[in-house]
Amino acid sequence: MNRKQPIKSPLYAMSEEQAAAVADHARTHTIPKTVAWLAQNGLKTSNTALGRWLSTRRLNQRLLAAESRVLRFKDWMKRSFPDIPEAEVERRANLMFQFEAVEFGDSKTYLAFSTARHRTKMDHARFDQRERGMAFDREKWLAAQRTKIEAGLDALYLEIKDKAEARQLFQKFKDVATRATT
Repeated sequence: MNRKQPIKSPLYAMSEEQAAAVADHARTHTIPKTVAWLAQNGLKTSNTALGRWLSTRRLNQRLLAAESRVLRFKDWMKRSFPDIPEAEVERRANLMFQFEAVEFGDSKTYLAFSTARHRTKMDHARFDQRERGMAFDREKWLAAQRTKIEAGLDALYLEIKDKAEARQLFQKFKDVATRATT
C-alpha cells in the first residue's frame, strides 16, 4: 500500500488489545455507531478514518495469516523434499503468497509482487549484461596490452638479435611476459 497512515489519527496509536476491541465492536455495529462508541470512550475519529483503519487492519491480518501459511508451506517443502534447491522453495512460496493475495481479492498486493518479481528479473538481466560487457572490455584491454608488449618485444629483439647472450635473456623475458598476458 502506498497510502501513508494518518499521523493525527489516534486509531494507529492504539495497543493491540485496544485495536482488537475496536475491530470486534465494528464487526457487530455500523461504522457510525462504532465512531460514537469510540467517542464515548475518549477516542475521537471520523467515519472515513475508521473505515480506512479497519480496511488496513483486515488486510494486514490477512497478509500475516498468508505469511504464516507460506512459512508453514516452506517448512513442509524443506522436510518433504530436501533435494529441492532453496531458490525453488522460495519461488514456490512466493507463488503461494500471491495466490493467497488473489484469493483475498487483494489485487494491489498481487500487482506489487508481480512487479517486484519482474523488476528483479530485469535487474538480473541488466547485471548479466553488464558483467558480459565488462568481460568483453577486459579481453579487449588484454588484447591491446598483448599487442603493445609484442610490438615492444619485436623492437627490442631487433636491437639485440646479434648478441647471443642477450637473445637468451630476451627469450626468458619474452616467455614471462607472454605468460603474464594470457
